[in-house]
Amino acid sequence: MNGKLAWMVVATLLVACNKGSAAKLEGRWHGIKATGVTADQLKAANLFASTMELEFHGDQVSVHMGGDKQSSRFRVAHDEARSVVIVTDQDGPDDKQSFTFSDDKTIEWAVLPGKAIQFARE
Repeated sequence: MNGKLAWMVVATLLVACNKGSAAKLEGRWHGIKATGVTADQLKAANLFASTMELEFHGDQVSVHMGGDKQSSRFRVAHDEARSVVIVTDQDGPDDKQSFTFSDDKTIEWAVLPGKAIQFARE
């Protein structure tokens, strides 16, 4: 198999493997706002949300807050058309993180029951 054909096969396999929602996480996401909080908590929650960034690259996820950054490997626990659930090496398999896609450029991370942070793709 010549080199050009081999790269075409690899590219085709990568596209086929990345059709789920998990592949859509790839990239950098900037916090926009908090949802599901009471009116008296909204200002502080939105300020907190706006300082967050998530970065997904391969099997690594990084959470940026101000000057702090935490990174960990992750794996997909559940993948559907509009949502994906991951677990990280740092938090373990019992601490599942759920992300729901509003569209290709907007996700919500469910941080507590009924409470989420909305992110936009950079």
